[in-house]
Amino acid sequence: MVESLPVRDALPGFRRLSGLTVITLRHLEGDTSARAAAQAQGLPWCEAPGELAGSGPWLAWRSPRETIALGFESTLLPTLLQALAPGRSESAVAVDLSQALAVFELQGAQIDEWLAHLVDASSIPRQAGRAARCRMMDAAVFLLRLQADRLLLLVDRPVAAYVENWLAYAHEGAFAGSA
Repeated sequence: MVESLPVRDALPGFRRLSGLTVITLRHLEGDTSARAAAQAQGLPWCEAPGELAGSGPWLAWRSPRETIALGFESTLLPTLLQALAPGRSESAVAVDLSQALAVFELQGAQIDEWLAHLVDASSIPRQAGRAARCRMMDAAVFLLRLQADRLLLLVDRPVAAYVENWLAYAHEGAFAGSA
């Protein structure tokens, strides 16, 4: 199992992140309590499909009824989780997914070229502040473009080793003969 591949010689790399809090905010159509709880913590709310907001912690639009909040060592996210604990709202709930998901950071030049070997190229979020759900080698993933050369990849923890191996394998194939 490959747990990381360093950025080197103008080639991208990846590492598995730890210490990241990941929360799903699920809400019914028309709900305002999820937005109000996020904004009460000073977090921006995502209005449009594929929107990614914030600079850590981040909020990402995942579906019409789901927003993902994630960040490192933030006191905002546990407070948000508590504000939308089951039973606090009739139309929204927050659930901690930190132990259920694995998060990888992909960084460096040529990230898009590398990802095009793993996912449908049209599903790659090309601009900072964008997010996309897609399939990577038949595993569901969520891609969050933080910067032009930095992207987070969220995947269910049970398939994390599978994704790690595919990241390394596709890197080798995409950049064979480089550097």
